[in-house]
Amino acid sequence: MSLAVVTIVAGRRAHLARQLEGLQRQSRSAEHLVIVRMDGAEITVPPRVAEQVVIVDMPSQGGELPLAAARNLGARATHAEHIVFLDVDCIPGEQLVETYADALKQVDGLVSGPLRYLEPAAVQDGWNERDLIARSRQHASRPAPEPGRLVRDDRHELAWTTSLGINRRDFDRISGFDERFVGYGGEDTDFGVRAGQAGLGVWWSGDAVAYHQHHETETPPTRHLAAIVRNAALFAEIHGWYPMQGWLEEFRRRGLVEFDPGAGILALSSQQAQTGSTKNAVAAATR
Repeated sequence: MSLAVVTIVAGRRAHLARQLEGLQRQSRSAEHLVIVRMDGAEITVPPRVAEQVVIVDMPSQGGELPLAAARNLGARATHAEHIVFLDVDCIPGEQLVETYADALKQVDGLVSGPLRYLEPAAVQDGWNERDLIARSRQHASRPAPEPGRLVRDDRHELAWTTSLGINRRDFDRISGFDERFVGYGGEDTDFGVRAGQAGLGVWWSGDAVAYHQHHETETPPTRHLAAIVRNAALFAEIHGWYPMQGWLEEFRRRGLVEFDPGAGILALSSQQAQTGSTKNAVAAATR
């Protein structure tokens, strides 16, 4: 059965180059690689990353990155039976493609693997996976089964598209990503929750390791404030509870939002609404 890796890109060409190098080193190559380009800039793909490479364009919407729509576009650009979403920041471990392909033959639902965060400047010329393991740490909130294990879980909200596999029939069953989510935040959680509501499981594989490359971040991500508030409010309207509550609480503490989850209140503070001072997602993604 065929497998496609789908990655969405805005800026971060150095990260993409390392991801492509990782795809060249796979124990089992992907049949398809789909790159969804959101900035129109040139992309150079080296040989042997996949049997077929497709680059499709998804422009930004009003200065914000349409992440949900871009992933749907990537999934529609291939007829592969298995789809693996991999963030441009991630270098796939050498067994990632093979592991996802094997797991998705066994189970219905979402499959994800350990996510290890690399130190700054961890990836040097001539890197190998031993270097990546030594200079990375496992994400504290993510399950990381022992190698060789495939473990069922009920925490669909942890099935992030940072690294995520799904069968096409299951992707189509839940109608892909909800394109009402535009910009940063919420679309992953909505996708996972809807998968759970449709009766699909979430599985963790110890061998589908992805290495998240370092880049500058801020906590909470105030440059995405407007999108997070809008998407969290949409999510709550659909599902009855707010995602990203840690960030929302910190925004409230800083006076950036009005937030009372018990009362169903979430809005930009009056000062933020008047000034429109937050930076847009495109500027952040191209840093």
